[in-house]
Amino acid sequence: VASKRLRRKRPPNRNKKVKGSRRWKKERKQLSKVQSKIARQREDWLHKVTSDIVSGNSLIGGEQLNVKGMTRKAKKGKRKKQKAGLNRSILDVGFGLVGDLLTYKSAEAGGFYVESPTRMLKPTQRCAKCWELTPKSLADRVHVCSNPDCGHTEDRDINAAQVNEIWARGLERTSLDAELPSSTDCGSMKQLGARKRQKQRLQQSKSL
Repeated sequence: VASKRLRRKRPPNRNKKVKGSRRWKKERKQLSKVQSKIARQREDWLHKVTSDIVSGNSLIGGEQLNVKGMTRKAKKGKRKKQKAGLNRSILDVGFGLVGDLLTYKSAEAGGFYVESPTRMLKPTQRCAKCWELTPKSLADRVHVCSNPDCGHTEDRDINAAQVNEIWARGLERTSLDAELPSSTDCGSMKQLGARKRQKQRLQQSKSL
């Protein structure tokens, strides 16, 4: 609503040497306040959700998401408006910040956060039972394994989550085997280093 009201006012134009109207400046300040409030609400919600996840789980598995590629504009056709709406929804959730929050919070709690390599692992295509790849389109919401000896059937998202869990548990065992005996109460030195780096990234992103 605030954006629509701003578009109705006379904006500044440097090429034509036109200054923005007083109503445009006033509406611009109102829009900035609304955007700041939404950003604070989103950050607060993300902190609450990630804290809740970390408090109930010592091992958290996720995926390496290419947010920039996911929010790329559609080139042409009717799909352009639909893609624009999908991009807004993805950015509203804040996928890019979730991984950073889970990483340093799980490190502080002494747990593990593992992101599986999506392109190599292909969780949505892989079977959680036999590890067979079964190609699917976005319209296919149920996983039916193509391996005749398996035939595992499961919801697409649940199967992908199970694949990520299996991958994360394998890396967890590797990390525990390689863990040095001189670990601190807050976790290993590797975890402490990861926590510091994630906090620095968050501080830098807030300052931008």
